[in-house]
Amino acid sequence: MKNLKLIRSNNNLTQLEVAKDLKIPTTTYATYEQNKALPSESMLIKLADYFNCSIDYLLGHQPQNVLYLDSLTDEQKEAVELVKQLNDKQVLKVIGYIERIKDTPFEEVVSKLLKKEE
Repeated sequence: MKNLKLIRSNNNLTQLEVAKDLKIPTTTYATYEQNKALPSESMLIKLADYFNCSIDYLLGHQPQNVLYLDSLTDEQKEAVELVKQLNDKQVLKVIGYIERIKDTPFEEVVSKLLKKEE
């Protein structure tokens, strides 16, 4: 379970939170991260679904976590397609914009966008 701890940490989760969500003892989950025990096939599937990644990634057979577009909403898919058309500098601007608006109420963001179009 080479990447299990990494993906948990990247999602800002504790072992306790993951174990509770998966309805397993924290000690059991910890043994997976420490490579002291290998989860059952059904638990591997649950872990992959929980972290939205492949089993290959969890086991370290896939070098990086792959974004599965089928797990995204239509709006998120459209955003990904638009971002793919941008150069690196433009992508950095988008990231900065997202960081500024992510804690802003949706109505306020839409209002600002509409004012800019006028």
